[in-house]
Amino acid sequence: MSLKDDDIQALFSKIAEHFNETDEKSHQMFKMLVNTTLKFRDELLAKSGIPLTVGETQKALDMLMEVIKTHKVPPNLDKNIHDLLILWLEEIKVMLHH
Repeated sequence: MSLKDDDIQALFSKIAEHFNETDEKSHQMFKMLVNTTLKFRDELLAKSGIPLTVGETQKALDMLMEVIKTHKVPPNLDKNIHDLLILWLEEIKVMLHH
């Protein structure tokens, strides 16, 4: 595991602390966010050689919360942040319809 892997894992470990007292659906949602992020990170690195940063992941999480509040994807996002956000929204849509 590289330093970048450790950083992203540490971010999600910190977030996971807030899910200790939540229901099963919240746990499933969190697991989906983690798995989708790690898959995106690996595919991005393989395709472009550019790693997903912790900062980009944090910004995407912030934007996810914004979308939940406003029901709109903010304009002019960095490509990696936008792409990760859209992946999460697509996965959430699938989860809600099953």
